[in-house]
Amino acid sequence: MSQVNKSLASHWWMFVIAAVFGSMMVGASVHTALAASAPEAQRNGEVAWTGDGDDNDRPRFRGLVEQMPEGGRIGEWRIGGRTVVANAQTQFDETEGAIGLGVCVKVEFVSQGSTTAREIDSEPLSDCNGGGDDDDDGAEIYGIVEAMPAGGTVGAWTVSGSVYTVTAQTELKTEYGAFDIGRCVKIHLMAGSTNTVREMETERGFKCSGGDDNTPPPAGVIGRGELYGELKSFPQELVGVWEIGVLTFTATTNTEFKTANGPFTVGEIVKVEFYVMQDGTFLAREIKTAMANWGGDDDDDHGGRQKGHAFGVVEQLPAEGLLGVWTVGGVSYSVTNNTELRARGGSFAVGVTVKIEFRVDGNGNRIAKEIKLMFPQGAPGNTEATFVGFIDAMPPTGYVGQWVVNGVEFTANAQSKFKEDHGALTVGAYVKVEYRLNNGVRMIHEMETAVPPGAGDDNFIGNVERMDDNVIAAALTDSVWVIGGRTFVVTPSTRVDGALNLSDTAWVNSYTTTSGEQVATRIQGLTLNNFVYLPMTRR
Repeated sequence: MSQVNKSLASHWWMFVIAAVFGSMMVGASVHTALAASAPEAQRNGEVAWTGDGDDNDRPRFRGLVEQMPEGGRIGEWRIGGRTVVANAQTQFDETEGAIGLGVCVKVEFVSQGSTTAREIDSEPLSDCNGGGDDDDDGAEIYGIVEAMPAGGTVGAWTVSGSVYTVTAQTELKTEYGAFDIGRCVKIHLMAGSTNTVREMETERGFKCSGGDDNTPPPAGVIGRGELYGELKSFPQELVGVWEIGVLTFTATTNTEFKTANGPFTVGEIVKVEFYVMQDGTFLAREIKTAMANWGGDDDDDHGGRQKGHAFGVVEQLPAEGLLGVWTVGGVSYSVTNNTELRARGGSFAVGVTVKIEFRVDGNGNRIAKEIKLMFPQGAPGNTEATFVGFIDAMPPTGYVGQWVVNGVEFTANAQSKFKEDHGALTVGAYVKVEYRLNNGVRMIHEMETAVPPGAGDDNFIGNVERMDDNVIAAALTDSVWVIGGRTFVVTPSTRVDGALNLSDTAWVNSYTTTSGEQVATRIQGLTLNNFVYLPMTRR
């Protein structure tokens, strides 16, 4: 177990450990992309500032009805990509037909800047698609895939609660990975149709996120998102343009800045919560330092960014003994005298399944810190390997192409799957990569984001009372640990530093899921003298 270094952590709050010690993507939403050009002032979703002889000139626009209040008309509507609120004073004109989902309507607001509708009128469908017959004039809809045809793509798809029909003529695009349950997609409908798909493509997850709180967004917002990424550049006064990962964000005087985990520094990992604006830009809601560099034997590498771990089958060992270069899951690791080898009563050999914890040195070599024997005969039926680390590089457009994670190259194709449950994929994001070797190429089966080690909102110290160390079987699974009387879910992405045993003292960083579970991002063994320094508990 590692000895906590006071000097590395002296900039954090101090906890006094006395003798009595022991006694941390997202509701889905659907929005219509604006397809209007500047001369078409009232095409689907674009506001026109015109007067019609009323006392005041009122803003109005035309768009397709995408979502209506449940059980009536009073409440929040989604029309042409905009949120519209109808109240008891809102007038409804159905001269051109009944108002319902997919119907073209004209909305007149009560005043400039308001989202409350004075009037909602049905209009001819041509008023919302420009009057042409071109398929390109169909509505564009973002949503989360909830159900899809079994064994193919033709048939009924459920996307964010609505059913759409994919035909043999539908064009399917997988620039951002394969279609799958939970994947964000953009649907282009056939002109004049409310459910027949002309084109469907996978998209970045944040384009389907409606956010996880009830904070009213600023005008022009069409979605919300978050990510953990490498801070590339930022303004000295904080307000202005921030470059994080491969994306650019605008911070304003309304942006909240948090530095509980240290000051903003180029190269460090930060978390940004942001709004997606109608023009495609990103407005930062909150930016904070994410990973506490509070201690450990070699934690001076940007808060542990140069560390990772992997699960896989041993393919090659040194010619003599165990010191030297190992190949596990198509990746090389250097084993030194400082590597802790835990065979658990078995022996290391080609074909066995191991977990390997490593750090990347200044020359890009992966130095094994610990190798643990998991299955002497290899994991039954498991043909995949798993690699957990931080993204160094990614394809310039889309997700298909070359990725680099902690110095290791992976390849994604149209069949690769991507999950962004814990932030968008970008440079600096912490990910779990499941991959297969194909003629020496590490082909991505699935990549998913995870909360980085130490980036959760809660810190806790306690004695290890229960630990389930075998988190790999035919596939990687979660396990349950009990530390200091509290239950933590340990995932394959959780970083466990040090050879922990029952009754050892450990520091746990975690976050709370919507279901109330505490998920550990990092567990590290501690040796307590009289005092220990660590980040203050945050909730």
